[in-house]
Amino acid sequence: MIKFFRNIRQKLLNEGKTANYLKYALGEIILVVIGILIALQINNWNEKRKEKAFETEMLQSFKESLSSDLSDIEYNIKQHIKGLAACDSILIFLKPDIDVNIDTLSTLFADAFFVTRFVYSTSAFESLKAKGVNIISNKSLQKKIVDVYDSRYRFFAVSENDFIENYWLGIQHIFPTRFEEGLNYDLNSKGYPGSLKPRDVEALKNDKEFIYYLKTNRNWTNLIINFHYEGLKSNIVELLDLIDKELKLNNNL
Repeated sequence: MIKFFRNIRQKLLNEGKTANYLKYALGEIILVVIGILIALQINNWNEKRKEKAFETEMLQSFKESLSSDLSDIEYNIKQHIKGLAACDSILIFLKPDIDVNIDTLSTLFADAFFVTRFVYSTSAFESLKAKGVNIISNKSLQKKIVDVYDSRYRFFAVSENDFIENYWLGIQHIFPTRFEEGLNYDLNSKGYPGSLKPRDVEALKNDKEFIYYLKTNRNWTNLIINFHYEGLKSNIVELLDLIDKELKLNNNL
């Protein structure tokens, strides 16, 4: 092709058609420039397509990770609600002149002091940070992802640790003198029901330190359910909704 254009230019020069030669040379330069621009445009389009494909892959990873986290949150909320109800029942049973079955009370104590921990994955977020958060083209979505992982998850982890520390306070200083042994789970029964058997129920009714600890545990459980877990759940649901909208938009491109 280059040889073909060279022959045309040479022919024009040989025939003395200088003006035509210049026009032709200019046209050839324009064609080359257009070709380069088209090649650059195609290359840019391919790069953007690759970036959009990687963004979609990252968003899908976030969706799967957050959906798993949401399932763990919902399970933990159910367990804490069960514990909260158990605390309220125990406080009623520990009132004066109330008779209660020791096995029933033992089960309630096990439910009241059952502890869960939010197990979540940050692998998608770590990958995003390694590649650069600007991979997420939607700035509102980008900000929401950073807020949830860098702020909400961290805040929740600190609050949950405080809650669990209160539980360990009971294990170390409250339970040993008031219960026959630590939490015992029946691994051969469905749902692995637990038991925490008190040494002396009547003594617990007048045990101000234990009642204080039980009420504190009840209040902290209520706080972690209705403020920390529900707040985090709301943020995750909102983020998942934004991700779904962005994935639909990307798929329509």
